[in-house]
Amino acid sequence: MSRRLGQFALAASLLVLFVAAFLFITGTLVPWSNSCPPHLDVDPADDVPADAEIVAYESLTPAERAAFDDALASDSMISLEDRPWSPSTSYVRKNGTLYFAAVAVC
Repeated sequence: MSRRLGQFALAASLLVLFVAAFLFITGTLVPWSNSCPPHLDVDPADDVPADAEIVAYESLTPAERAAFDDALASDSMISLEDRPWSPSTSYVRKNGTLYFAAVAVC
């Protein structure tokens, strides 16, 4: 009987550890672990793939243009918290210059 109880305790402990690890990884148990907003970085594009989708700066929404300009003027990434950005926009042409817009998420 004690061997069966030991196996049950081991299985229950492993189950609890598995659930705790899952909740921690998904940010449910520790909400701040996955709570950072995405960040935008804009740099001049060097090597552009032939099949790259290039978006004209003028076709961005006013809010996206503001975020783009802020990221372009900044030496580091800017937060996109409460700012819209199209996730498919990677290359933007502004005033004849092609830029790569990278979104970083944590």
